[in-house]
Amino acid sequence: MTRNLKISLIISILFVGLIRFRPIWERNPGGDWNILFFLGIAVLFFWLIVKIIIEIIRLIKQRKGLTFNLFIPTLIMTVLLIDGMFNPLKINLEKIYGQVDFRACYEGTQNQATFELRETGKFEIHWTGVFFYDEFFMGEYKKNGDTIFLDFETEIPRDLSDTLIIDGDYIYSLKSDSLISTYFYLGHCKGLN
Repeated sequence: MTRNLKISLIISILFVGLIRFRPIWERNPGGDWNILFFLGIAVLFFWLIVKIIIEIIRLIKQRKGLTFNLFIPTLIMTVLLIDGMFNPLKINLEKIYGQVDFRACYEGTQNQATFELRETGKFEIHWTGVFFYDEFFMGEYKKNGDTIFLDFETEIPRDLSDTLIIDGDYIYSLKSDSLISTYFYLGHCKGLN
């Protein structure tokens, strides 16, 4: 295996690997590490583009003695770049956490959160905001009618409690026998902010 082919393979596999394993690294280690992972994806993307252009120029210069082996690095990088960008094989590792049965969204002026209950009895709140704030709050839940009982493995995020009430299209937090608005609404985020 030539050095050029090894470099092409490593760059391409790292690029696709970082993209496909996002559901895992986004949660663990998560937080500030996510910035580095997204930066890594961006650097590998531009590196792949430049490497493909260099390979095409090299092929044009060696057009008199072309063999199939010279096309392999370009072919590998192009296929894996397309796979990383468009996911034609429909690989989704988010499924390992279970099917989402219930979804709610919070949209503030400088932050956003999604709240998901999964069929496995687990829940997660993914809160993102300005200055690269990115945090997951996770645990187990029990749902009884319009009441959701949460058992947090992590700290409890602001405006939430371990008991939530669904009223209409909104979720309220139950604190000291009072309903306090969480500003979460049911369904997918609508892009209101």
